[in-house]
Amino acid sequence: MGRSKLDLPFGGSTFGALAAEAASAAFERVIAVQRCDGTPVHDIETIYECEHPDAAPIFGVARALDDARGKCFILAIDYPLMTSALLRFLRHRFIDDDAPMLVPMWRGRAQMLCAGYSSDLLPLVLARIHAGRFDLRGLIEEVGASVVGEDVLRARFEGEPLMNVNTPAELEEAESLYVRS
Repeated sequence: MGRSKLDLPFGGSTFGALAAEAASAAFERVIAVQRCDGTPVHDIETIYECEHPDAAPIFGVARALDDARGKCFILAIDYPLMTSALLRFLRHRFIDDDAPMLVPMWRGRAQMLCAGYSSDLLPLVLARIHAGRFDLRGLIEEVGASVVGEDVLRARFEGEPLMNVNTPAELEEAESLYVRS
């Protein structure tokens, strides 16, 4: 998108506000992770990544896992159609599962930034960073993640709640699908 999505307008709100609203309705504690030069997320406790020369989501995941105590759920603001019902469903699946990670599939892709992670994965995530291996999808097989199939999610949830928006074309598509509940 070429800019931060935090304050990107969407549906009369912003990406950041919509993500915060959906997460706050599904989790007891919601914390935003920002880059060192980022601005705090409105009305949410904000923690910051340590400085690093590279740009990759794995750094935010590492910071979240460093702060977490046990299982946590990581949600990027890239999902403006996200619902709290879907987040509650994924949360309960992760809590009830022994796997150190739970990853939903959507549009044929693992959604690594809408997934459950155990804080026990932090040493592995840090080792991947140290080795320059920033791809989070490699963790799925490496740790034996539990994967929630797209067929399961589509049977339970209408619309495109896991539509990840990263381009102007995807933003336009999401805006055409948006229905304020």
